[in-house]
Amino acid sequence: MNGNTTITTKGQVTIPSEVRKMLNISVGDKVSFGEIEVEERKIILKIIPKNIVSELAGSLSSKIKNSNYKKVREITGKLLAKKYITK
Repeated sequence: MNGNTTITTKGQVTIPSEVRKMLNISVGDKVSFGEIEVEERKIILKIIPKNIVSELAGSLSSKIKNSNYKKVREITGKLLAKKYITK
């Protein structure tokens, strides 16, 4: 399988359809830069599981108005702990 692609003028790349099918990813899915190795000129993308993105989307908006970063992290940790510990 050839996984080569070209970077556009906007800095975007297309993930080849064969790769998308193998990894079961589709439009709207999220990826993160898991590792960047400058010396080897290598980037490893990691797929962010759909359930985490959709479950947390909008869950903090009413609780974090005018909050600082530390407070947001604290609230996020409590919400995640409550959700996953009680299951």
